[in-house]
Amino acid sequence: MSEKNGVQSEEKKNRIEIIFFKSDTCAFCPRAEEVLYETIDDFERSTFKVTTINVSENPEAAEEYGVFALPTILIGGVSVTGIPEPGMIFKMILGAKARQRRGAK
Repeated sequence: MSEKNGVQSEEKKNRIEIIFFKSDTCAFCPRAEEVLYETIDDFERSTFKVTTINVSENPEAAEEYGVFALPTILIGGVSVTGIPEPGMIFKMILGAKARQRRGAK
């Protein structure tokens, strides 16, 4: 059983972190969120750790991450602002995965 737990914790450690910044008044945020989820639905759900930060409720978080425009999607430390093309999100995911592999060696 401990081996199984070790595998699970390793999988969690290797998940790609995605942070989506939005606000209650952002006209473009719903579409950006839709594009994000449509794109990551092509992957295993366990591939990602997705966090949504509503800056209307938590403005300090945006400042902490250096986010000054919405919507912003942060994937593996790289950000895109506005409504991204699915191909851009896919490239950011591949880049994050490549950085993980380089860091693991």
